[in-house]
Amino acid sequence: MGAPESRPVLAAFSGPLRAMGAVVLPATEALDEEGWRRAQGIIEHALATRPAGVKRQIRLFLRLVNLLPFLTTGQAFQRLSPERRASFLERLQRSRLLPVRRGVWGIRTLLFMGYYLQDPVRERIGYRARPGGWLAREEVSRAHEDLSGPGGGPTREPVGGTAQVPERGEGEGAT
Repeated sequence: MGAPESRPVLAAFSGPLRAMGAVVLPATEALDEEGWRRAQGIIEHALATRPAGVKRQIRLFLRLVNLLPFLTTGQAFQRLSPERRASFLERLQRSRLLPVRRGVWGIRTLLFMGYYLQDPVRERIGYRARPGGWLAREEVSRAHEDLSGPGGGPTREPVGGTAQVPERGEGEGAT
């Protein structure tokens, strides 16, 4: 296994990456320049500790994805219409060659990660997972409870006094 290299993986492949993103995750089309910088930063961060060989494979795959359509259309992948891009990627993901299928799914996974791990996207879709896992969520819940009272609701009592909760076996529907 090779040592990690510090050279960015995606620097020269922003165009093909965006074009693939538009096909596999149409929501990426709404990203502005800052959003794409964040997405690429997230992906680069994830790839930073990967071996140099893996990074070379990703670069090679993106280069091939962008150049292979020249053979049949005379255009790079990023210059194709959305329909032709989708058709080309569908052919790649059905390839008899396992490394090609893995390449499509690998880049797709990186695109999903780069998009959905952005704070503005997570907030917009209501994704509340935290890097610390369930323990971090419990801490956030406790902090919220401290601010708003037990159960996360308002601290004032309900209108008409304190609510009486029937004991088990009492009240309607008791058996």
